[in-house]
Amino acid sequence: MLTFFPTSPEALRRRGALLLAGALLACISHGSQARSPNDTLYASQQWWLGSAQGSGNAGLADFPRAWDLSTGAPVSGAAPVIAVLDSGVRDHPEIRPSLLLPGYNFISKPEYAGNGVGRNNDPTDLGDALTRAERDANPALWDGCAIQDSNTWHGSLIAGQLGAASNNGLGVAGINWQARILPVRVAGKCGAAAGDMVDAMRWAAGLPVAGAPLNTHPARILVIGVAGVASCNPSDPDANVAAAARAYIAAIDELRARGVLIVAAAGNTRSAVGRPANCPGVMAVTALNRQGFKASYASFGPQVALAAPGGDAAAGRTCDPELADGGIVSTSFRADGSGVEYAAASGSSFAAPQVAGAASLMWALNPGLSLAQIESGLRRTARPHISAPALGQCGVNGNNARCSCSTESCGAGVLDAFEALRYAQAPASYSSPSREVLSLGGEAVEACGVKQGTFKPAEPAPPTPAPTPTPTPSPSPAPDAGGGGGGGGQSLLWSLALALAGLALGRRAPRR
Repeated sequence: MLTFFPTSPEALRRRGALLLAGALLACISHGSQARSPNDTLYASQQWWLGSAQGSGNAGLADFPRAWDLSTGAPVSGAAPVIAVLDSGVRDHPEIRPSLLLPGYNFISKPEYAGNGVGRNNDPTDLGDALTRAERDANPALWDGCAIQDSNTWHGSLIAGQLGAASNNGLGVAGINWQARILPVRVAGKCGAAAGDMVDAMRWAAGLPVAGAPLNTHPARILVIGVAGVASCNPSDPDANVAAAARAYIAAIDELRARGVLIVAAAGNTRSAVGRPANCPGVMAVTALNRQGFKASYASFGPQVALAAPGGDAAAGRTCDPELADGGIVSTSFRADGSGVEYAAASGSSFAAPQVAGAASLMWALNPGLSLAQIESGLRRTARPHISAPALGQCGVNGNNARCSCSTESCGAGVLDAFEALRYAQAPASYSSPSREVLSLGGEAVEACGVKQGTFKPAEPAPPTPAPTPTPTPSPSPAPDAGGGGGGGGQSLLWSLALALAGLALGRRAPRR
């Protein structure tokens, strides 16, 4: 699932929901000056690249301070190559040809690739739309493929996140201002096949793949923006699932032996982590809302390594009026591919590139870091997950929408790019700052909790009754002769009840 909002730069500027409070140039802790690029849409639209200061930005990775340490220019050698395994890319003025390396198309079936030939050396995104009429015309061919009325240009969105031309006074900024992007097309009109994905992973890392030329620009980082629903269990009862899992695991082992970092989207099913993010050796990333709780759609579970903002734009879900953000704005095109645009999208696919981008900055700052150090540094420097009691804990009592993350559900914590780069400078002497868990509340959060059934507001106490005066006894009449009797006052006892509030609370991989 992909929440996609194609729009022009002018329309984006008019969207008040995307406005970012202007605190990007403030001096903050560690004596660091937050660095801001001058791209025209950066300050107003790219909130996810903003400062992490303040409860409203608790889910952000703090790239402005990270850029004060490195914007991606390597201290020695060439910048690390980042392979984007997705739908391919298209020519965009923000994706510089000089930093876009020769890629490959690994979609085997010509109909799914949309190119009439299947695999070839052209990673251009030809579109991933599949109309109902198209599917109904050939049910056997499109069996199991999801209807999608518009092209998403998914790979170009991710490529722009990672390496859009930055600080050039135009459009959007990217995470790594010197990123070298290797486009590898694996997903077309019917998601991505496991066999195609495995071959693409191996090729991207510089390993030989039958029928494809050797990749002469091996990637040090892979970003995988698709996630299937199958397990990565080599002993799965389904023989096909088990065989695919074994192929994934073997490829991952090969890549890790070469020091390659594999970052993958956890998925958007509100359930278990998808494949290949659920395979051992992959850094699975789930998506957060701008405020730091799990995005409404994001998958979660023990396989997740880290969490980062993936956008949580309104899409007709519970709590959208209270807690939706503006989505992740990046490079895109008109639906038919005829013109350049920018777009806002949401998904764990857009959280994973932030982890990959942070890793690329770490390697640019210190090329001698090992894969183990990169992975350890990203986890060790993560900020604690926020606490939002009104939203409940993810996974508790079936809670799977907007909820509070924990290390069991959303990984080590919230990506902190600045601290990750501090670690990269001197891993042996790095000391983590003291950080408290941020508690998030307020009317909007509580209103969402009520809608989701995770919060019950306190009932107002009943009013205290006005005291009733004790009546004054009447004088007793004079006794009659030979008789006796008497009268007395009546005492009243009032009790008050106080109300207490309680907290309730594979066949093919679809694009995420």
